[in-house]
Amino acid sequence: MARPNKQGVDYFPHFVNHGKTMFILEEKFGNNGYAFWFKLLELLGKEENHFIDCNNSATWEFLIAKTRLSGDIVSNILDLLAKLDAIEPELWKEKIIRSDNFIKNLDSVYKR
Repeated sequence: MARPNKQGVDYFPHFVNHGKTMFILEEKFGNNGYAFWFKLLELLGKEENHFIDCNNSATWEFLIAKTRLSGDIVSNILDLLAKLDAIEPELWKEKIIRSDNFIKNLDSVYKR
């Protein structure tokens, strides 16, 4: 019996040159913006199919706890990320976090 394909990753590429999204996050939220983004990517990497459903109150509370930020700040950051297309805006309207760019950057991980 073949082992099922893994739907999460143990690592993801962390680029050393950042674009507009990181600059804007840091400008608006300081180190909290930077830390939030990478903690979010870590969580997305662990999730099967790489999305987070924030409609689930336990999942939402875990995101708040994991990032060590208030719910209001987390919502504000996610709203900004959706506005910048760093996460999918249409899905975030439904309180689902998914990032096509993050998934595209995992191509090399899944090829192995």
